[in-house]
Amino acid sequence: MSDFSVAFFDGRRPQAHAARLSCDNGEFVVRGEFGERRAPREAVEISEALAGAPRFLHLPDGSSCEVAPAGLAAFADWLAAQGHRPGLVSRMQMRWSYALVALLGCVLSVAAGYFWVLPAAADALAPRVPPAALQMLSTQVLDSLDGRLLKPTQLAAERRAAIAGEVARFAALGPEVPAYRLHFRASGVGPNAFALPSGDIVIFDSLAELGNAGEVAAVVAHELGHVHHRHGMRQLIQSSVVSFVAGVYFGDVSSLVSGAAALVLESRYSRDFEHEADVYAVGLMRDSGRDPVALADMLARLEKAHGGDGGNSVLASHPETRARIAYIEAHRR
Repeated sequence: MSDFSVAFFDGRRPQAHAARLSCDNGEFVVRGEFGERRAPREAVEISEALAGAPRFLHLPDGSSCEVAPAGLAAFADWLAAQGHRPGLVSRMQMRWSYALVALLGCVLSVAAGYFWVLPAAADALAPRVPPAALQMLSTQVLDSLDGRLLKPTQLAAERRAAIAGEVARFAALGPEVPAYRLHFRASGVGPNAFALPSGDIVIFDSLAELGNAGEVAAVVAHELGHVHHRHGMRQLIQSSVVSFVAGVYFGDVSSLVSGAAALVLESRYSRDFEHEADVYAVGLMRDSGRDPVALADMLARLEKAHGGDGGNSVLASHPETRARIAYIEAHRR
């Protein structure tokens, strides 16, 4: 077959012209009532073969030729006869084995980005967030929770003062202990405590009533571990990136504050984050002259209070409570 029938478009008007496409000394030649167009074969862009979709040849001058679906097989044979070989990507797309390998590569790339690249980036960025930004964000998050899920504390002033006094013993250890502010709130979600990125630590009344002041301070030591390691900001960065990507993909980008509030309510840190906070709490309690077993006792009570699964408390994490208690007891001295 020396030439091939195509529809020609001059690039200026949407009108199609019947034309014949041929190859002459390394040039594609298009002839019709409009005259003749020539272009070196390497300068012509040939669209890939995609199932039954039309194929196009785009010439350097902006004109193009369209091959109708009915003639695709014959056109492929014609191109092969002219010495045209599909590109690597096109050849790979026509083989299931390559397509499956490419799909697997995409899945692995996304997984690597989520499990390794994103956490590493969050770890590097979290210490660089200005304290003023941390405080503004944390204040907005706490304001968004107050009046909705959190209510004013009903805890006696003497009880709050006793807990604050026990926690103050940690601050006396030196500047390596992060700055903090205690907030007491009532809530119906059960015993809980959480730390915001700024160092604002919220203690629920139900948690404060679960043990004595020293034992409640042990839980605060755990939360100080999250503040020290910037777990909240690291996870917030990760969650925000994931939410942003999902929002762009699905068309709904949530605000940073909403994402932060959701993160606080989830309070599900990674296994490594929880272990780091436990290690920090054990060291802090030993340095302040206390027995870290108080934290182990509180973990056991929290698990029981939440029906054995940790619920949304400080236990709401991947590590099993028994394993955490075993670690604390093994390193109490």
